[in-house]
Amino acid sequence: MEIHISLQRIFLLAAIQGWFPGSESQDFLAFLPESIPALRGSCVEIPCTFPRVPAGFHLIWYRDQAGTDPIIFNNKNPLDIHEAFRGRTFLVGNESNSCSLRIDDVRDSETYYPCINGNINCNALRGFNKVWVQVSDTPEKPVLTLPPSLTEGTPARITCSVRHTCTHNPPVLLWNKVGFNRTERNEKLEGGVWRFLREMDYIPTYQDHGSPIVCESIYRSGQVSQETATLDITFNAKVVQMGGQQDTREGEVLDLECVFLLPNSSSTQYSWYRNGIPLNQGTQRTLRIYDVKESDSGNYSCKVHTPNGNFSALSLTVTVIRNSVSISNPIPIPSIIIIIIIPLLSGSLLLLLILCCICRRKCQCSACNPRSNNLSSEVCEATYMNLGQRDLSAEYSELKGAETTDSPYTALQKPNTDTYDEIKPPIGRHNNNLGKVVSI
Repeated sequence: MEIHISLQRIFLLAAIQGWFPGSESQDFLAFLPESIPALRGSCVEIPCTFPRVPAGFHLIWYRDQAGTDPIIFNNKNPLDIHEAFRGRTFLVGNESNSCSLRIDDVRDSETYYPCINGNINCNALRGFNKVWVQVSDTPEKPVLTLPPSLTEGTPARITCSVRHTCTHNPPVLLWNKVGFNRTERNEKLEGGVWRFLREMDYIPTYQDHGSPIVCESIYRSGQVSQETATLDITFNAKVVQMGGQQDTREGEVLDLECVFLLPNSSSTQYSWYRNGIPLNQGTQRTLRIYDVKESDSGNYSCKVHTPNGNFSALSLTVTVIRNSVSISNPIPIPSIIIIIIIPLLSGSLLLLLILCCICRRKCQCSACNPRSNNLSSEVCEATYMNLGQRDLSAEYSELKGAETTDSPYTALQKPNTDTYDEIKPPIGRHNNNLGKVVSI
C-alpha cells in the first residue's frame, strides 16, 4: 500500500515537471495571444510572459517559416538578427518575467514565437506557443459616445475612443467641436489590444442643431479614420435675425428674410410689418417688394406664428433713396473720352498748323520784298536814262541831219544807239521780269 502511494507521487511529480512522456510542464512555455491585429505602417506590441525568471535571461524571437526560422530579436546579440528586422524590434515591458516584443513599421502578416534561455518555449518536439500578427491596410473607425439627449446650454460629456495595438505611439483623436475639461487615457483590453479614449464637456447650442460632430483618428503611418454623428439638440423656438439690404433705390426690388428656428415643426406662418402696420403681401418667410418707392422706407419687422407660440424679431430700418436724375442710356466713360477729347485734339492741331503757315508766309514776304524793291528801282533808273538818251539822239538827228557820221559827236552817238537797242527789249519786258523776281 505504501509502495503504491509512493509510485503515484513519483508519476505526479514527473507529470508536473514534464518528465513523463506525453506531458508538458507549463514552466517550459511562454504565454502570449494566438493572434493580434496590426495596422500596416504602424507598430504592434506583442504581450509575452513566462512563469519563472531564469538566471542570465536570454531572449530570442523567431519568425516561423518553412526551413530555418530567422531571428528577428536577440537581446544578447542585436547584430544576430535578420536584416529586414534590424532597428525595428524592441523588448518592452517592465516586469521581470516579460518577453513582450514591439515591432515597428509592420509590413506583412507573419507568425512569431519567443525562446527564453534555450529551454523555455523552445522545444519543437514538445511544442511551443506562437502568435499570428494579422496586418490590415484599413484603420479601425473610432467610436463616438453621446448622451441620449442634448439640451441647449446644458453641458454634456462626449467620448471618442479607438482600439489599437501600439501603446508606444497611439493614434491622435481630434474633434470638430469646441469643448472643455478634455481628458485622455489608455485602457488595456485582452490579447494585446488597447483602447485610447478622449473625452470633453460640450455645451450644446441651437446653432449646432442638425450639424455633424466628427471624431478623427490619425495614426503614426499617416492614415486617417473618422466617425460622424448628427447633433439633435432641444432648444426653445426663436427668431434669430432679419436679413436683407438696408439701403435701396427707387425702382429696385427689396428682399427681406425672417430667419426663424424651431425644431421639429413644419406648421409655421409669418406676418410682416412696416412701422408697426401689417403688410398684406407678406405671409412667407421672405418679403419681396417690386419697384420700391420712397414711401416704402421705414422699420420692418416680422412675427412667426407656431404651435408653441408667437415670436417676433428685431426691426430692420430700410431707406429707399430717391432717384433725382434719370439717365436712360448713360454714355460709357470711354465713349465720352472719344467724343470730347479727340475733337479737341484735332482742332488744336489744325489751329497750330494754320498759325505755322501764316508765320512762314510772313517770313517769306519779309525776306523777298527788299530784293524786289531794289530790282524795280534799278530797272526804272535804266529805263529813264535810256529814254533820255533816245530823245536826245532823235532831236539831234532832226536838227543836224546834214552832218556826217564821221564827226566826233556822231562817233560818240553810235555806241549809245547800239546800247539803246540792247536795252530797249528789257524796257518792254519790265513788268514780266518784275513778276519773275517776285515769284522766286
